[in-house]
Amino acid sequence: MANTIYRNFKQLADAESARSALIDAGFQASAVQLNTHDPRGQDTTTNAVDRIMNSMTPDDADTTDHGEPRAAAMLTIDVDGDEERERADSVVSRFGAVEA
Repeated sequence: MANTIYRNFKQLADAESARSALIDAGFQASAVQLNTHDPRGQDTTTNAVDRIMNSMTPDDADTTDHGEPRAAAMLTIDVDGDEERERADSVVSRFGAVEA
């Protein structure tokens, strides 16, 4: 039974390398799709609130004024069964893949 798995990457280059490695490992190119995440721009209100909150917190006092790093790219991989899923995970894990 065919399934689709989704894996996020912090760096676009890592996702590209993982895609190439999957194809080299025998996965069809059409079964491995690379999608980039476009960062959302901040609206005026969000930007103002961020500036106010940052001014109230001393730099490096904590990590609250630094957002969690967002994934830069996601691979969508069509797999046929558990064995192929495990094989795909084995390949992409070498490039820092995180389950979406």
